[in-house]
Amino acid sequence: MEINDISIAISRKLQEVFGSGYKKYTDQIPQGFQTPCFFIQFLNFEHIRQIGNRWKVTPLFNVQYFPQKGASESANMTLKVQRALKDVTLLNGAKMLARGANSEVVDGIGHNFMRFDFFLQEIEAKVLMGSFDHYTNGERVSSVGERD
Repeated sequence: MEINDISIAISRKLQEVFGSGYKKYTDQIPQGFQTPCFFIQFLNFEHIRQIGNRWKVTPLFNVQYFPQKGASESANMTLKVQRALKDVTLLNGAKMLARGANSEVVDGIGHNFMRFDFFLQEIEAKVLMGSFDHYTNGERVSSVGERD
């Protein structure tokens, strides 16, 4: 699982709900971009250690909406974006629920902040048993644990 997997899921959900009339940007917005559009911005994430070599990872995203007609359009769209992104589906089919979502309009741009929690498991490298030979009456019968 990577942070980019969530960005892709957000973009796909925006496409599904709002259609192809809205361009979607990640990483940066090019100069001279066309409105209306969305900018999917990863802000930060938090790691919290859990029992059993697990980590709870909580990335924070800001899905910005750049309107064509002004701040009132942004205000109306923020609620629609929050409802649309209440859950997203990753490319592997797993669903993620948005948590702690809130919105604000600043300088006419709609900002939709949301978190998507997931867990990571630390896997320790295990040393497997080496090989040993089985002898019967002084003759080697078989070898267990050898690799070809």
